[in-house]
Amino acid sequence: MNLKQPSFFSDLRHKPEAMRKYIFYIAAVLLSSSFIVKDGHQYRQVKNNSFARGERFVYEAHYLGFNGGEGVITLDDDIHKVNGRDCYKVDVHGKTTGMASWFYQVEDLWRSYIDTGAITSQKFFRDISEGKNYKLKETTLFDHKNKKGKLKQDKKGKVKVKEFKLKEYPQDMISGYYYLRTIDFDNKNPGDVINMNAVYEDTVYDFSVKYLGKEILKTKVGKIHTFALSPIMPDNKLFDGGDAITFWVSDDKNRVPLEVKAKMFIAAVRIELVDYSGLKYPFNFAED
Repeated sequence: MNLKQPSFFSDLRHKPEAMRKYIFYIAAVLLSSSFIVKDGHQYRQVKNNSFARGERFVYEAHYLGFNGGEGVITLDDDIHKVNGRDCYKVDVHGKTTGMASWFYQVEDLWRSYIDTGAITSQKFFRDISEGKNYKLKETTLFDHKNKKGKLKQDKKGKVKVKEFKLKEYPQDMISGYYYLRTIDFDNKNPGDVINMNAVYEDTVYDFSVKYLGKEILKTKVGKIHTFALSPIMPDNKLFDGGDAITFWVSDDKNRVPLEVKAKMFIAAVRIELVDYSGLKYPFNFAED
């Protein structure tokens, strides 16, 4: 029996243009499906040319003229799976140093698992030890499909679990700064505002950062071209005014945070980069 071939396949065989369209269609479907996890949620794609695995930054904190603390930020060499997604793991270790540690000891670890494609938080962890009495272990998981967060806190063995609603593409206190590193500030004008959805514990809030312009900053690692930024702060009892915090990121492809100055009601605090390794690109140093 002579079976007639369906015209669709016949068209593909005899019409190269039809074949090209079919291949393009299949490629598009496969590419789209690569952005979707098993639960069917589709993620945005944020282009990242700024940071890479293996980065390490060391910062010093100054308070009332004294070196009061040290912070080390490390982007792990490996990719980690969280919620079925590839994630960067970023650790921030903070501790008091020098005379400050005589009066009040701090030994904190903050950890963020940042989605490599969407540059949003998938998981956030804190292990806090401050003074003799304050101990906290905290984990937050982000369910992007259902827009729900789950917070688990352990304070001296007392465990509390709470679920809360999320906005789209939430950022924890670490992932938000990595998202800012993907922004092209060369296309921004002074006064422009970058908005994102932020999460602290079980509180969801709108976080906005104002772009101030370009400056040359003298740092311990050299004079560097920078972009100046200022988080827009709500009225509070800790910081002195809505523009109380200014920070500078390198004006190059890295966009590394170089320095932070905060005007607090008690005194000013300054945090500065003192050492680094694993940069993807050279710093944009200014001529002396």
